[in-house]
Amino acid sequence: MKTVRLSILVLLFIVLEGTIVNLFSGSLIRGETVMTPQWTLVFLLLMSLFYDSNDTYRTLWYALVAGLFMDVAYTGVIGVHMLVYAVVVYTTHGLNKLFHTNFPVVTLLVLAGVSFADTLLYVFYSALEVAEGNFLQFILQRLGPALLVNLIVFLLLYLIFKNVLVKWRKYS
Repeated sequence: MKTVRLSILVLLFIVLEGTIVNLFSGSLIRGETVMTPQWTLVFLLLMSLFYDSNDTYRTLWYALVAGLFMDVAYTGVIGVHMLVYAVVVYTTHGLNKLFHTNFPVVTLLVLAGVSFADTLLYVFYSALEVAEGNFLQFILQRLGPALLVNLIVFLLLYLIFKNVLVKWRKYS
């Protein structure tokens, strides 16, 4: 039952992320600044930190499927989000073994994961000649605002789902 609930939540975040981008595209893009929501990734990172134990990698499968859905639904290049989400979730899961899972550490791990994912996506899309601008423009106009909007979403998701994910881990 937890698997069904988690799958529905991940699917809900994929749909919500795309819907919000379409509805608020004018307000998410101000001049040259672009705020990119990564809500699905933030939730996957929270799953990796609070639902998976040290020796389980269930969230990695969710990341692969969610990334594939993101690629199919929102991009023209299949496999980029799938690979990036899997690498970021796996890396975050590994780093979580080195630290205590408290709020400051989780905040830093999620922000680092979002930064890593956005940077990898930029690198892949630059190699495919899809991304516009140079790396400095990416950092100033996309990464900074994306971290701000995703930090706000992280705070909300942390408050809502932290205890739920810990409880589901205990009974899995």
